[in-house]
Amino acid sequence: MKTLKLIVVMFCLVGISGCGQVKEYIQIARNDTISVQYLDILNKYTREKTLYSEFETSIRIVATLKSSEFTDAYLSEYSRLYLLTSADKEQRRDILSDTSSDLREFLFYAYVPDRKFNDLSKADSAWRVLSVGVRGETLEPLDIREIDSTPLVTRLFPYVKPYGKFYSVKFPKLIVFRQRGCCCRGRAGACFHRRAWKD
Repeated sequence: MKTLKLIVVMFCLVGISGCGQVKEYIQIARNDTISVQYLDILNKYTREKTLYSEFETSIRIVATLKSSEFTDAYLSEYSRLYLLTSADKEQRRDILSDTSSDLREFLFYAYVPDRKFNDLSKADSAWRVLSVGVRGETLEPLDIREIDSTPLVTRLFPYVKPYGKFYSVKFPKLIVFRQRGCCCRGRAGACFHRRAWKD
C-alpha cells in the first residue's frame, strides 16, 4: 500500500511540475506569432496587383513601401521575435536606416508562372520596374536586388511564397511631384500597378 501511495504522490508531483513547463511552452508559442500591430502597418504600406492574360496569371506583384513608420514597425517586431537587447536593436536600426534619405525603397514579391521570366533584377528582363508620379512621369530604379526567401522573410512578409521571388528596388525620391508607387511593365505592355502610397 505504501508503494501505491508513493507512486500516486510521485505521479502528482511530476504532473504539477509538468503543468508549469506546459505553461512556459504556451507562452513561448504566443510570443512567436506575428503581432496584429505589425500586420496593420505592413498592410498600410503594401499594395497588390495581378495581371491576367487569357484567364491566366501573367504576373502578380505585391509591393511594400519601406517608409520610416514601416521600418520602425519591422524593427520592433523583429526585436520582439528574436529578443534583441537594446544595443542589438540600435545596431539593427543603423543597418536598416543605412539607406540614403534621397532614396525611396520598395520591397516586392513577384510571381510569374514560368520562373525563368521572374528575373526583374536583370537588365534584359521581360519586365521593367518603374516608379510612376501623379502626373504619369516615370523613373527607372537605381538598384534592384533579389532577396533570398528565408524563413525570416516569409514570416515577416506573409505574402512571400516559395514559387515567386522577393526583391528590393530603390528609386530617387522625387521633389517636384509625389510618387504614386512602384509599377511593373511588360516590354510591350502598359503599367498596371499605380495605386498611391500615402506617407
